[in-house]
Amino acid sequence: MESDGEFIIFPEPKEVIYKNGEVVVDGEYKIVHSYDADPLEVETALRIAKRIEELTKSHLQVLNQYKVSKKQKIIFVGEYFKHLLSAKLNMNSPEGYVLEIQDGKIIVAGNTPAGTFYAGETLKQLLKLKGGKMVLPKVIVKDWPDYKYRGLYIESKWGPDLMDLNGWKTLIDFMASLKLNFLCIGVYGCWVIQYDNQITEFLFIPLKNYPRLRTLKTITYYSSINESWVKITYLPKIFVEDFFSEIIAYGKKRNVIVCPAFNSLGHNTLIPREYPEISAIEENGNPTNYGFCLTNPNTLKIMFDIYDEIIDKYLKPNNIDFFHIELDEIYPLIGIDPKDPKRVVDPWCKCVECCKKTKEGLFLEYIISIIKHLLGRGINKICVWNDQITRMNLLEKFAERLKEDGLIDKVIIGWWYYGINEKDLETNRFDFGYFGSELGLIRWVVPMGGYYFWWMYQSLLENIYLMLRKGFERGAEGVMAYCTFDYSFHKNYYCLSEFSWNQMKKRDLKQFNEKYAKFIFKDEYEKALKAFLKLEMLSSAGSEANSWLSQLFYYPYSYVHPDKNYPRLYPQEIIDNLKRSDKYLIELNKYHDIAKSASEYFNLINNTRISLPKILDHYKVECMRYQNTIEIFIIILEAFKKYKMAQEVYAQSKEKSMEIINDVINQIEYAIELQKNLILNIEKIKADYLLPQTLRDLSFMLVFLFNFEDKLFEIREKCLSGEFTQLPEVDIRFI
Repeated sequence: MESDGEFIIFPEPKEVIYKNGEVVVDGEYKIVHSYDADPLEVETALRIAKRIEELTKSHLQVLNQYKVSKKQKIIFVGEYFKHLLSAKLNMNSPEGYVLEIQDGKIIVAGNTPAGTFYAGETLKQLLKLKGGKMVLPKVIVKDWPDYKYRGLYIESKWGPDLMDLNGWKTLIDFMASLKLNFLCIGVYGCWVIQYDNQITEFLFIPLKNYPRLRTLKTITYYSSINESWVKITYLPKIFVEDFFSEIIAYGKKRNVIVCPAFNSLGHNTLIPREYPEISAIEENGNPTNYGFCLTNPNTLKIMFDIYDEIIDKYLKPNNIDFFHIELDEIYPLIGIDPKDPKRVVDPWCKCVECCKKTKEGLFLEYIISIIKHLLGRGINKICVWNDQITRMNLLEKFAERLKEDGLIDKVIIGWWYYGINEKDLETNRFDFGYFGSELGLIRWVVPMGGYYFWWMYQSLLENIYLMLRKGFERGAEGVMAYCTFDYSFHKNYYCLSEFSWNQMKKRDLKQFNEKYAKFIFKDEYEKALKAFLKLEMLSSAGSEANSWLSQLFYYPYSYVHPDKNYPRLYPQEIIDNLKRSDKYLIELNKYHDIAKSASEYFNLINNTRISLPKILDHYKVECMRYQNTIEIFIIILEAFKKYKMAQEVYAQSKEKSMEIINDVINQIEYAIELQKNLILNIEKIKADYLLPQTLRDLSFMLVFLFNFEDKLFEIREKCLSGEFTQLPEVDIRFI
């Protein structure tokens, strides 16, 4: 809720001078830009007009300065009108701006068109309906960002692979509203075997010269809306419709730079499998289908061909000179070989020529070769992850080589960390807390913005806050949160915006939480604060509770484990562990009560009195995901206890035993309804592109419950027919 003299703006501006009174924005106002305005300034004017029309159903004309007189009420938009300002912006930041609101004259002006665009976004937030009239406070806002680049890294994973062009445009509009100006899209990445003994691989762009590179997916899941099983087989929409260039162009209209991220070496199985002539090889001479042979000249030839096609087709036409080459996590893994999932496969080549060199030397030459090639193709900003460089103790040598070759100002090191322990940042992996600052390296920090939408909701505020604070202390140029796009992570995105734009005004997460609650939930914010307090007791990433609860959901069991059969048994592995001690049932009940309490507080909020009702729906369904999942495990544990009771009384009283079994069946049927209801609500609330992967993971529990119910039916029928002299054991491994 806002007081009469104070308005909430995201992200927090540097300076706000409040004057007395308000300006009524009526139909007499014109929105004016210069006749030769930059396209971004014209877009700013149109976005202001659109927002006013959304709120009032009244359309304000957008004109150039030769079509209005000084006596008219005007919203001036653009750098051209800076001379009209009474307040000057002293900062030289390209995205700095001044917004000045007076009676009859509103000035939206930046140091550059980008600054003007952000002045317009601030103006849009200040627009309010009051007594049926559109009003603005009389204020002067002087503002500029602390981080030059502020954005998201959207991984090439489930979810983004099903986003259509409108979905990407929605993401960019959302980013623009938060003054985020950088979107990196993973277009090629590979992981390990997870589902159906298939390696997890994604390619988001078609490559004309390498047509064998494609990543077909099949996902099977239960739909509560359809009350049936659904099976889809597809290629990524962005691949099939080939609209990456359109995403880039749309981003430019919203001051969002869009660039590709294309991995190799680690996270790389598709290319070496389809083109085994450049694959790393094992001691026996067979290709590993994981990683490259770095002494084979064809390796760089193929990679350069791929880079060139991306540059020529997508980047040069849109004047983009950013490229992310990634190169993280290059080490031996299990889950690489579908014929032997537990076999450890090494991405480092064992051929005669590669064995003559060190891994460190091979890696350094590979990365320098790529950087030089990209630079020669007009790419002036080349991003790479930090972890493999520091894992190999190459940071100083890498910096020296960049300086020797005149590349130091062309390479960005992305320092990624998703934890909450500040001491972790003082290790070698993070240059002992310096992030390469003393070596002259350009550095960005990379927190987690919300990634595992299919797994469970996580609050990542502590990680984001920590990384942005530490990055600012070390002079980091940019921030890029690793994520997928799901409105359930709304608060994480707002936190990223808030603290990447303004580090100068010191405030803590408690203040942020209150500001966010007031901004989204208005007069209902106190209820929201209570709800978030409960929800974040479960969902705060890095907390003991969240780590424990994360093991209740399917996703960790999709991976190959060296000591367990594959595919893994879910939820049987968890149930076996939980049955070992009654303390786990106590824990489950404790967390269930917290989730239930969070749900109750969110349900108290009147969604007609808040700014974004759909965000409330997302928080409600995330509470339900925790609450229902925990309750189902409680039911299963109680069902096994009751079944044991039925076994114990069977010899004395079959009738009593059957009563207990019927009760157990009813419990399992209730658990099935809980899971179906969770699926139903997720289907109603989540974006379509998030559903297949989310519902696939939830369907594993449903399959178990269906099978458990069938097993109980079978036992009951055999008991009634007199086949059993005693109740059999229920072997959970075969349910």
